[in-house]
Amino acid sequence: MSEMCVRKFPGIVGESAAMAALFVEMERVAALDVAVHVFGETGTGKECVARALHAASSRARAPFVALNAASLSDELFESEMFGHARGAFTGAMSARDGQVAAAEGGTLFLDEVADLTARSQVRLLRFLQEREYRRVGETAPRRANVRLLSAANVRLHERVACGAFRQDLLFRLNVVTLLLPPLRERPGDIPALARRFLRQAAARFGVPAPELTPDVLDALTAFPWPGNVRQLQNEMERLLAFSAGGPLTRDLLSSDVRQEARSPESLSRLRQARADFDRRYLQEALVRFGGNRTRTAAALGVSRQGLGLLLSRHGLQDRDH
Repeated sequence: MSEMCVRKFPGIVGESAAMAALFVEMERVAALDVAVHVFGETGTGKECVARALHAASSRARAPFVALNAASLSDELFESEMFGHARGAFTGAMSARDGQVAAAEGGTLFLDEVADLTARSQVRLLRFLQEREYRRVGETAPRRANVRLLSAANVRLHERVACGAFRQDLLFRLNVVTLLLPPLRERPGDIPALARRFLRQAAARFGVPAPELTPDVLDALTAFPWPGNVRQLQNEMERLLAFSAGGPLTRDLLSSDVRQEARSPESLSRLRQARADFDRRYLQEALVRFGGNRTRTAAALGVSRQGLGLLLSRHGLQDRDH
């Protein structure tokens, strides 16, 4: 993994091949004022990636504003995004700026963008095309200087295919798409993540951070974490709370984690899942760069020799161009 990328995004933990590639891609697009879409399962840390991109950009000194689009009605979306004038609707007792104005000069992060209604998609598309907006109840346009980052836990192409998402909006949002892998496909990152969350929880509770024993780490690594990083963070807070200042033992883990840890097949399944993901990722990278090892290695943040070892380990063949 590139040391420069690790220093540039200190809030994100990861040493797996997939995370190394993500860091390289983030490092390349952070300073570019282009739209970036982050795809990942619920709990993988999409907002964390968006905040890291903002912090590494030229807009870092300006605001970062996050808006979750899930369950927003058309009227509420427009009011939240663009603001409203006094008397624009029942209950609008005073004028109010929206999130676009709040993010002026900085970054606006729109999470769960796949859940936008058809009308809200039209409003967002118009805003992205014109870089202008109108507060609800006003006719005069306002200019906006914001960078838009978006995220979803479903693939937008699939939503387009079933008619639930506009293709032209998709093209506006995903100038660059970043793939955030689920935690089950990078089990090697679990110990470092668990230690970080344990330290953070201990700081909030005002207690010393205890050590994670090998027995507990084995159990954590063997669990598939359907809730991803967010679930692991909650588990560390629970573990610290239940320890009551004593040692951290496996019996203090939640029942789901303990039961999975008892399965002798669980760790091998996770290792196989990680190997399968790394193999697919390498294949996609090779295809993207026409089989050229030098360009593929640069994109993955490894040496050409290191790429050769990875290809050999996963039984992949490529060709130089």
